[in-house]
Amino acid sequence: MPVEVFVVGAGPSGLFSAIELARHGVQVRVVERDPQPHHQARATTIQPGTLELLSRAGVGEAILAASEHLRFARLLDPNLQIISELDFAGAGCEWEYQCALPQWRTEQILTERLGEFGVMVERGVTAGSVQSTADGVRVRLERADGTTEVGEASWVIGAGGAHSITRASMHEELAGDTYPGTALVGDVRVRGKLPRDGGALIASAAGYVLLAPLPEDRWITFIGDLDEGEVERLGRESPLETIAAFMKRRLGANVALDDVAWAAPFRMHHRLSRRLAGERRFLLGDAGHLSSPFGGEGLNSGLHDGCNLGWKLALAARGHAGPGLLESFEHERVSADRHVLEVSGQLHALAHAAVESARTGVRPAPPPPEQVAALVRARCMLDVEYADSPLVGEYVAGGADATGLPGPGVRYPQGLELAGTRHHILLFGDAEEAAAARLRDRWGALVGVAHVTDATPSALLIRPDGYVGFRAVPADATGIEALDAHLRTYLFPTPRR
Repeated sequence: MPVEVFVVGAGPSGLFSAIELARHGVQVRVVERDPQPHHQARATTIQPGTLELLSRAGVGEAILAASEHLRFARLLDPNLQIISELDFAGAGCEWEYQCALPQWRTEQILTERLGEFGVMVERGVTAGSVQSTADGVRVRLERADGTTEVGEASWVIGAGGAHSITRASMHEELAGDTYPGTALVGDVRVRGKLPRDGGALIASAAGYVLLAPLPEDRWITFIGDLDEGEVERLGRESPLETIAAFMKRRLGANVALDDVAWAAPFRMHHRLSRRLAGERRFLLGDAGHLSSPFGGEGLNSGLHDGCNLGWKLALAARGHAGPGLLESFEHERVSADRHVLEVSGQLHALAHAAVESARTGVRPAPPPPEQVAALVRARCMLDVEYADSPLVGEYVAGGADATGLPGPGVRYPQGLELAGTRHHILLFGDAEEAAAARLRDRWGALVGVAHVTDATPSALLIRPDGYVGFRAVPADATGIEALDAHLRTYLFPTPRR
């Protein structure tokens, strides 16, 4: 039986997009080629800006309860002395810390939430091909027992990782580069004088070791700048012996390795698909972009992809969306994902500059405070914005003062106070009552309208993903009509019954 949306891949991006669709009332089917859930740490950082999306979707509390809370990012020397420290306090969010959680546990929490909507992940099912039909998409499904099925859907979401069959069906590739060298990632238990309130990048003349706390007294580690001899050792010796040797070469006896639960060599990339959408297909997460892990943004940007797409696809599935709504997904997320690659590239360069500093003994001058504040917001993913999107706009009358009001395309700071899956129009001060009544009558269930007293007369349209879609100053008849006209550029009115 055809479904509205097929999701290929049950990693964080695929699971979260399915949750977003399900809570908006869309019929969704999720397939995953791996027959059993993995138990690997992989991507472990959940940023404050992403916690807002997870909280809106009903999984924020579970993530917060299960994770370690990291309030600092530190640069240390091999003797574990602090060289510099980035404090997430003052980032401008309810949670001024990062959450650290093994990826398998994040996926477990998302899977449980998806199950609350009656959607179960179909495991051991590989999407062999994706083809267009007259009014949708056809997916060939292949099971481990050799049986096959042809499923049909109105849309397909490709969230199956870097080797995405969905991206291949769009004739796209992950354009970009691979960083030089090989690194090692591991889920370990260590002993040493390392505080567990933050991540630590330890730079030595022999290379770097990154250690960040995980629950149950464990740590995620990245060991970089592996030389040829170290690369050759991988796989020949036990992970415990190998990683212990790598750490000792860089840190001496300052950190002792007790246990390795999982480890794997990998290469770091900065790549982005030219297109993230086309022919009723969408790409999320690693299927559309790969970034250096130093920013801790890869998993997060995939969740932001899913959030951006979910409400738009839901409106399209219900026949409420004009053609520009789904088109805006690619425009907005290509821009945002490109920014993620820029930030992760900067942090990657800073890490290697720290190693070079350890080799030369020359320390660079500390950055100015405003640069540090911008870096904190970027690392927390609180600077994601869609200001250049055709889906946002504003009306500011001549002489009107918009100071203090969030601008079009930026995150609305109090977005978590707006419940549900609708758009919201906030009318501040003395708004034109007759115009406000017309808004309620015209948009019905799609848009909630609320008054906020004791404020500068203005109006804000808040999208279902918590971003400002339109700003009107003042909220007089002309301003409200401009807001209404903007809504009609991508939504069809649904009068109240």
